Amino acid sequence: MINSVTRKLMAIAYDKGFSVILDDRFASHTPSAVNPFTNTIVINENWYKPEQLSFQLAHELGHLINKDRTNVCLYFSPSKSGIEGNANRTAIRLLLPIYLDGKDKEQVNITKFIDDLDMPHYLEDMVEKEILNYYD
Repeated sequence: MINSVTRKLMAIAYDKGFSVILDDRFASHTPSAVNPFTNTIVINENWYKPEQLSFQLAHELGHLINKDRTNVCLYFSPSKSGIEGNANRTAIRLLLPIYLDGKDKEQVNITKFIDDLDMPHYLEDMVEKEILNYYD
């Protein structure tokens, strides 16, 4: 499902020289992935939680921006630690300017941000910190 947030994230990826492939032929529980050696992100459009695709794209884009290098493809994992946690932090930083565009600080609701993007709620403390940093 391509929405305005996903389109803006794709534009960021293309501007940075990264490739994004949208494919609906995967099983519904096959996570999106990134190949850091080819700078290619593959998004499973058949994902069972379509509202989560923008967050997944931002997460995979985070791996490329962070220059994460491993000897395997990186699959979407909403973790709080290690390279996955750093990719989630970068994803939040990418999503905030898009999501908060036109909103005053008083209008920001952390839970709504998380729910709208179908992010795991255990990232709430990370989201809160990044929102505070965004408005500083």
